[in-house]
Amino acid sequence: MGASTDSAISPNPIESLTSIGFTTREAKAFLARIENSYSAKVKPTPVRVVRYSEQRHNSRRAWVKGTLVAVWGYAFAVWLYVIAMQLRYANSVYWPLAVWVPIRMDYLGEAAFLLSFLVAINLVVWNSRHLKAISPVDAKRHLVE
Repeated sequence: MGASTDSAISPNPIESLTSIGFTTREAKAFLARIENSYSAKVKPTPVRVVRYSEQRHNSRRAWVKGTLVAVWGYAFAVWLYVIAMQLRYANSVYWPLAVWVPIRMDYLGEAAFLLSFLVAINLVVWNSRHLKAISPVDAKRHLVE
């Protein structure tokens, strides 16, 4: 039983084609065309997998920079508020921030100044890293703008 099915399926493609009505010459020509068309196909080049695209990187950079600018602006505004209160009311630096918050205005001003200073340094470093990553010509253009 196994011998009859093995003989019906031939591993030789020429014999398979001649069994369905091709001549030997036609079978060889047909198989040659198939081989030529297969070898003529352009092999796809392997795609380089990029974890993060340049657009995503720039988007994330802009988001972080915007967040740092917002934190710096808020801390600077709080610092200026404490200074304005001290100029208007000389003794206001010793006032508590609120009845339920045990922080005085001078501590708030110091913390806001320190935070604005640290965030400003971080922004300068952030921008200088970006300028190092681009060409010197582009860096000059960014500095001029």
